[in-house]
Amino acid sequence: MKKLLPLLALLYSGTAFAEIPADAVNLSADGTANCYIVPPGSTAWFDATHKGNSLTETTGDIAGVKLVWQTAQSLVSRLEFDAASGAICAWTSEIPGNALVAATDAEGKILWSWHLWITEYDPDNDFTTEPNASGTTWTFMDRNLGAVSTERGSFDNFGMLYQWGRKDPFPGAASFTIMNEDYTYEKDGEPVLYDIDNNVLPKISSKAAFHGTLDLSIQNPDTFYAMTYNHTGELDEYGQEIVKNDYPTGDWIDVSNDDYWGGESMKKTIYDPSPVGYMVPVCDADGNTPYAWLKYASMTWDKTNNGAEQDGQWFPATGTRVYASGTIDYPENGNPYSGLWIGTKGKASSNLELYPDLYGQYMMIVNGKRTFKVGKDKRSQGMSVRCVREKSGSTSAVRDIAVDDTDSPAPVYNLQGIVVLDSATADQIKTLSSGIYIYKSRKIAVR
Repeated sequence: MKKLLPLLALLYSGTAFAEIPADAVNLSADGTANCYIVPPGSTAWFDATHKGNSLTETTGDIAGVKLVWQTAQSLVSRLEFDAASGAICAWTSEIPGNALVAATDAEGKILWSWHLWITEYDPDNDFTTEPNASGTTWTFMDRNLGAVSTERGSFDNFGMLYQWGRKDPFPGAASFTIMNEDYTYEKDGEPVLYDIDNNVLPKISSKAAFHGTLDLSIQNPDTFYAMTYNHTGELDEYGQEIVKNDYPTGDWIDVSNDDYWGGESMKKTIYDPSPVGYMVPVCDADGNTPYAWLKYASMTWDKTNNGAEQDGQWFPATGTRVYASGTIDYPENGNPYSGLWIGTKGKASSNLELYPDLYGQYMMIVNGKRTFKVGKDKRSQGMSVRCVREKSGSTSAVRDIAVDDTDSPAPVYNLQGIVVLDSATADQIKTLSSGIYIYKSRKIAVR
């Protein structure tokens, strides 16, 4: 096959050019997402020109790439960006882990970021539920998003933590937490994170801030936007000071949106943190929860490893990142409170002017009769996610763009610049495997 150089096959780094290795894994072959599952010990690249799973919303004028954090030294040893194709390429080590990479503009501001979930994952281990009364099924991953192991008792099986509606992950507990009487930590449970040069980064909790916005969350994907409190100085009927949430909704963001994770549209959104082909689970059209198949009476609680099992599926109690601080809560001598987010909103008051709190639904994992119960919590809380497969007919980066403008034949290139079809017609293009290609100087997606 012929190569088109330097349009797509070369990566630009400073003043040097480096060709993408022939065996590099194309992570965007089946679509784009905010998270990519990357085989350990591989060189892998993805399309960085579009936001999440969209092929219409672009990331902007990318000038470079940076590693925001990684969970182990040299997990990602090298990052490159190709201005011609908009591809980001990463070189990874043999060890599993998680990393967050970002595209930046000429001033170094982050335009968009992506979670590299570096692990071996076999989708044949996914679990499909029995149809509910509405005939709905969900096919779940066998682990939490970001978990690099399913070994019980290992913190590696916890995965990442997410604020409801945000696309970027926060590392979960690396140890139990021990809090002193003055609310300082003897053990804060924070994992050690590193930059591209293997320098230790500040802890996530130390960077927490208040009053988040959508733009701030995109520009600062490693900042946990906590909810704070407004001390009014007024007293209630019992003589206690009236303290209000700030934001009043209890959300991490100033403008709340019930569809950030597809709870209203029931489609994968550009803020969904899941990898290609998966999405955050949402309730079906009749309001049925995706976790109705889990029953307290059917589960077994593992006291040694702090988690629940049912139907061969393991659900570890992972703790949380606290909504008011961003700190980790995973008490060694307590009963860790944890849960799995659902992308559907939690029930709010009918009088939002008086009671403005907004919630996200979640499935609780805690040792007690509340295990597997669906509840609601503040959207600023940091909890786990277990992805489900996108359903047939839902919108994805590949399926929402059809091939058109094919009256006059022209060459078709893959994103590495390799000619895959010479002088292609519409019928010939339809024979290609699902993926993203270059046709007539623009990106197309084959369904």
